[in-house]
Amino acid sequence: MPEISEGNFTINFGVIKLGGKLSEQDRQCAWQLYTEIVTRVAVSGKRRDETSSDFSGEVIVESLSSLHAFFQEARQIMKDFPVGKLKEKNQSHLGILIHDLLADVLRPFLEKWQADFRAWWEQQDRGKQSWFELQGKYPKYQELLDDWAHLRKLMRKLEHRLSDEYKLQRMG
Repeated sequence: MPEISEGNFTINFGVIKLGGKLSEQDRQCAWQLYTEIVTRVAVSGKRRDETSSDFSGEVIVESLSSLHAFFQEARQIMKDFPVGKLKEKNQSHLGILIHDLLADVLRPFLEKWQADFRAWWEQQDRGKQSWFELQGKYPKYQELLDDWAHLRKLMRKLEHRLSDEYKLQRMG
C-alpha cells in the first residue's frame, strides 16, 4: 500500500483504493473531507503556495484553532458516513483513512504545538506589537512552521488523491 511522508508525518493512502461502482454516499463522504481540506488555509496552505510554507498574514493562534476545528469536522464525517452506509462493503472504508489522519498526523501535531504555543502566547505582553511581530518571537517558531509545512504538504497530497480517486471537481 502506498505511503507518503512529510517530516515526521506518514499516512497510508492504500485504504482509499477504490473498486467497483461508487455510490453517491461514497462520493459525498469524500467530498465533505475534501471540502474541509481545501477551504482551510491552516490545513493545506495558501492555494498558490506550492511549498505549503507561506505563513504570511496568518495569526498562528487562529490557525491552530482552525486546524483543531478541522479535526472535529473530520471526526464528524466519520460519524455521518459509517461503514454500513457506504455501498461497497468490500472496499476499505474512507473512515479508516480519516481515523489514521486524525490519530497519526493531526493529533500528534496538535499535541506537540497547540498547548505549548497557546501557553506561551497567553503569557506575552502584547503592548504595541503587532500579533505578527509577537508570534515571531515564539522560541520554537521556525520549528513549528517547519512541522506545519510538512503537515500541509501531506494534506495537499491527500486532497489531490481524494479528487482523483473519487472523481471530484478539483478546486484551485
